[in-house]
Amino acid sequence: MTTTKSATSRGSIEMSRVSTENYLKAILRLTETEEAASTTALAKILEVRPAAVTQMIKVLAERGWLTYKPYRGVQLTSEGRARAEEIVRHHRLLERYLCDHLGYSPEEAHREAESLEHHISEAFEARIAELMNDPDTCPHGQPIPPKVDK
Repeated sequence: MTTTKSATSRGSIEMSRVSTENYLKAILRLTETEEAASTTALAKILEVRPAAVTQMIKVLAERGWLTYKPYRGVQLTSEGRARAEEIVRHHRLLERYLCDHLGYSPEEAHREAESLEHHISEAFEARIAELMNDPDTCPHGQPIPPKVDK
């Protein structure tokens, strides 16, 4: 029984990390065209209830990844933006790799990258970037954010 409980706990922690990263990506995307991301827009993009968005916003603000002003929306802090851009970098590098080296269509690559982006190491990211001569864009033509040294 301990094994099951432990596996369940790891699964919950993993889902929480994936969810957190998806929120950061969504906020980054929304704030590319707007000053702040509204909770309504986040709920729509992430396909969750507005109450769930409010709950996660509090968690992300406690971690120092965003600022929230009621009725004005959320903005990423510099730390939150760096984390979101790292996730986007993983996603777009994976898309490029899957298309160029494994023959995926851009749509298939996007779906795979949505899952894989949360699970690759920095070493793996560096290796595929090097293998592909540090590409500038993903297969959809979107820029791949530069590697940020930590």
